[in-house]
Amino acid sequence: MREWDAYDRKLLALLQEDALATAEDLARDVALSPSAIARRIRRMREDGTIVADRAVVSERIGPFLSAMVDIQLDRHALAPVGQLLSRLEARPEVQVVLEVAGPFDLLLLVVVPDMDAFNAFADSALADDPAVRRYETRFVKKRRKFTTAWPLDLAK
Repeated sequence: MREWDAYDRKLLALLQEDALATAEDLARDVALSPSAIARRIRRMREDGTIVADRAVVSERIGPFLSAMVDIQLDRHALAPVGQLLSRLEARPEVQVVLEVAGPFDLLLLVVVPDMDAFNAFADSALADDPAVRRYETRFVKKRRKFTTAWPLDLAK
């Protein structure tokens, strides 16, 4: 793993806020020439430091129901758990899959249009899966903060 200097960290922080910023825009906040900035960004894309540029869509496009689903696995055998993880990762409703410590093994963030869609998801993805011992769901009342940005100033 390579080291990131202060310029790289600043560029990454700025790009996490606005991935469409041009090298000229970034040069206003980073003391490098636009060509040096473009080279650094290209290198970070090539080496996998930057893996994607995505649009973050607001909730104004329609009502959604968000649910946090805690899953306790029945067995920790690699094959059934791996198959469950593959199926969950392939589901468009599943935004996040986290392996966690504690009484549950997995935490999902699931986003669906409504309760009927959540019930259909839970029935097809969780209820009859042999790797799932039980699951509990908490529904999100209001999203106060949502980000995909890494806190780079804490990662030094």
